[in-house]
Amino acid sequence: MGRLWPIFLQVRSIAFLSSCATLILVAISCRPSGQERKDQSKSVDVRIDTVIVRDTIAVVDTLLVKKVIVKPVAVVDTVIVEKEVVREVELPAEIPQGYVMAWESFLAESTAELADEKICFSGIDSFAVFVSLNEPAKDILSEQRAKEKVELTLRRYDVPLSESSHPLLDFKIEAAWQEDKSAAAFTMSTSLLELLIIRRGNEPYRRMVAIWNDSHYGYVGRKVAREFLLQYLEEKAERVANLYLSAN
Repeated sequence: MGRLWPIFLQVRSIAFLSSCATLILVAISCRPSGQERKDQSKSVDVRIDTVIVRDTIAVVDTLLVKKVIVKPVAVVDTVIVEKEVVREVELPAEIPQGYVMAWESFLAESTAELADEKICFSGIDSFAVFVSLNEPAKDILSEQRAKEKVELTLRRYDVPLSESSHPLLDFKIEAAWQEDKSAAAFTMSTSLLELLIIRRGNEPYRRMVAIWNDSHYGYVGRKVAREFLLQYLEEKAERVANLYLSAN
């Protein structure tokens, strides 16, 4: 300890002298340079040292806390429902002519009377003629010759004829021979066929319907059978002509 004390004093002395020397140097270096220039050139000069100062500012944030109270909220859902609204609106409108005719036709049919022979042949523009014979009858008379006889008689009375007409005059002959073919039994019919609409349920159907009929049956010998059938066809055609002329 006794040996270290002088060394310690020397170190302190050197540190003290060093501090003093440092202060002297700072003082000398901080002398204004203008003073030296004043002594030398006697001019005025000012030296400004720039000092940067950084200040530290403590910022205190203030946090405002509000107390939020959550309350239950009733939520009502709105549902849009499409609703069909049917309204009856009265509008002035004319009834189509087709409706009027249909209604008038329905009323007329509902109250219609039964037709007689005259009504059946009234209002017809023209007739079509159809003649048919079964095989035994064709041994007596051909269908073509029978049709010519009927049409010739009707034209003689000015009854209009047309192959495309719907009202149809149907002349039918059926015969049956005896075993020895000496005589034949026969049936002959004349019908007025009209195209009518009939309904079954909701479905309409067309059909040729006999609205008038005249029939006859008999017995004839073989020798006079042809002339008898031709005379019979002529008489039936004349009757049809008379009914048509009286109705129209």
